[in-house]
Amino acid sequence: MNRTTTGPQATATADTDDRDLAHLDPDFGETRELDYDATVPRGLVHRNAVSEVFVTDSRQTGENTFDVAAQLPRGHVMLETPTYDLPLILEACRQTGVLISHRHLDVPLDRAFIMHRMSLHISDLDGLRQGPEPGRALIRTDADLYRNQAGKLRGYDFRGDVFINGTEVAKATGALIFLGRPAYQALRTKGRDALDWSDAAAPRAIPASPAVVGRRDPRNVVITDPVQRGDEGWRATVVPDHDHPHLFDHPLDHLPGNLLIEAARQVAVAAVARSAGLDPVTLVPVSVDASFSSFCENDLPTTVEADLAPFRSDERFGPVVGVDVRVNQQGTTNSSFRIEVAQWV
Repeated sequence: MNRTTTGPQATATADTDDRDLAHLDPDFGETRELDYDATVPRGLVHRNAVSEVFVTDSRQTGENTFDVAAQLPRGHVMLETPTYDLPLILEACRQTGVLISHRHLDVPLDRAFIMHRMSLHISDLDGLRQGPEPGRALIRTDADLYRNQAGKLRGYDFRGDVFINGTEVAKATGALIFLGRPAYQALRTKGRDALDWSDAAAPRAIPASPAVVGRRDPRNVVITDPVQRGDEGWRATVVPDHDHPHLFDHPLDHLPGNLLIEAARQVAVAAVARSAGLDPVTLVPVSVDASFSSFCENDLPTTVEADLAPFRSDERFGPVVGVDVRVNQQGTTNSSFRIEVAQWV
């Protein structure tokens, strides 16, 4: 395995050619303005394509606090509406956590990164609207570090306030741990050895129509047409496209977290639309809480199951419905999500 990453529950090992790029912030303690003129080297955020790098600059503002700047593109493959959507904000937050690790916490670039938890709670939908120029994001982050008995950094929990063009639009959290390559490979081997590979040759499923899941571009549809299970439950099969330029920026040995979040989002939107008779295009997730308990294998059938809660009233967004989503392989839940969906016309 060369390098793996992408979103939550993504493992990442960076190109060793970029080792000299990791450094502590020489401007620590200064109040310089963050720069939006160029992105950081791709190795610092575990991306292969330069076009997939959003982060442009960072500074350490305190012992465990950091400011990270990112430019949000207006022509990204996942961006299908006039607003900055969930995948772009989550990716900016993921890159923030990885950049802080390498640039400011001196985590070596050959470490594997595992994201156990991640959340995003939107507070201002209007603040996500695109303007005439690419959005300038600022993510103000603080970290709770945890170390082993020898004092070596093992990982950290982070919290971030997300601003776009000066307006606070969301709050994010995450939990990262770091593993050396041998430990990561041992973990993966143990996990795969415990699985039943007799059903690994399942045929590739057919993606749903984009309109069913609130998408416009067929390339971005990652589940089959959901079917109902019980009164308030729905099920679909995950359909990964390993050539997708964002979801599979580089080869991976598991299904990446951002793909699983997108699958959860799509089954949640489809379930709410069909249960309430709404247009999927008008539905937008306003929060996601993701928990990743084990790796989701590339080469096994994967399903997503959604259960709807009753609508509730939210003073910011109007009627909002919570959806609990589970990602399953071989009868085991690999990850779970709580997604809240609102209608925004």
